[in-house]
Amino acid sequence: MAPLRATQCLALSKVDMARLQRVFDALCIEQGWARDGEPARRHARMLIDDYLAGNTSEGRLLIAGRAFAERLQRDMPR
Repeated sequence: MAPLRATQCLALSKVDMARLQRVFDALCIEQGWARDGEPARRHARMLIDDYLAGNTSEGRLLIAGRAFAERLQRDMPR
């Protein structure tokens, strides 16, 4: 699995953080992840990177997060 990459150091507003938190929480519930587990941390990083790249829609962030989860599951050794 690829290492986590550094995320830009930009301040996010309370509105931004609330939006990201809702998406993160929804993905953790859907996927059955502990919020402090490795898959959740990877998704948090991916969501922040995607958000900073301009994807600020909760719906699109959920879609991107689900696609990322599918890729991770597909790439995991069995």
